Amino acid sequence: MLQAKITAYAKINLVLDVLRKREDGYHEVAMVMQAVDLSDTIHLKESERNWITTNNRHIPMNMNNLAMRAVTLMQREFPGKVPKMEVDLEKRIPVAAGMAGGSTDCAGVMLGINQMCNLGLTQKELELLAAQLGSDIPFCIGGPTALATGRGELIEPLPECPELHLVVVKPPFGVSTPKVYGNLRVDEITEHPDVQACIHGLQMKDTKQILNSMGNVLEKSTFELQPKVKLIKDGMRTHGAQHVLMSGSGPTVFAAFEEKKEAEQYYNRLKPQYPGAILTRTINKKQLDERVEVYGRE
Repeated sequence: MLQAKITAYAKINLVLDVLRKREDGYHEVAMVMQAVDLSDTIHLKESERNWITTNNRHIPMNMNNLAMRAVTLMQREFPGKVPKMEVDLEKRIPVAAGMAGGSTDCAGVMLGINQMCNLGLTQKELELLAAQLGSDIPFCIGGPTALATGRGELIEPLPECPELHLVVVKPPFGVSTPKVYGNLRVDEITEHPDVQACIHGLQMKDTKQILNSMGNVLEKSTFELQPKVKLIKDGMRTHGAQHVLMSGSGPTVFAAFEEKKEAEQYYNRLKPQYPGAILTRTINKKQLDERVEVYGRE
């Protein structure tokens, strides 16, 4: 029986800027996105029907799940080539965290089916298909470092980020991305993060410039809706981190470090107050290239 095992990596935003509200109701964004070594594992196998299992009770086990929507999209686009699939999601990425957990699972399923079924789709072709399902999914197809523009679906590869070591805190609550954007008053934004400074830092492999250019224009909106996120960010700074940022629309907050030892020491200081803290790091293209394993071919 044909099967695949896929490692689906989470992401953070090094920079997130919102430029304007578009006529279609979405917001025009500019984001520097980065894949990190925190991942879910997806098991795909041929089945008599489409169905999903997971180790996380907060995940919908029906066709509303993005991973299952990826299956049906591929079956619709390639009739007769993509069989019915069983999808098993082994979740480790926190749910509703602003780290693209659902999007990366969706991308992982598409990548797995592409290889399992010998569809021969290029990365760009997969990204175009993925954009039908969600804005973050095209980045999760590619990565590991990219500029996302438009509503987030237009992906331009960037030079790989020098390895950063991260301490991630996901509080035990979520925030609504539509509400965060709905609460955002773009015309009142007086200070935008410097996307180009971050890109220049990546081009020059200048870790300090990358860290110093980190910013997220959504923080103010999220903090207004959920003040506890600001308390977490302030608390993480109090524990000695200079570079602390909310990821996406929140509520996850991360601290970034150049040195692994410094991150580990910080993690140990933070752990008593935030038991769910996660120590991770950025990843490179080689890791992404090895994320799909297909077996069971005759």
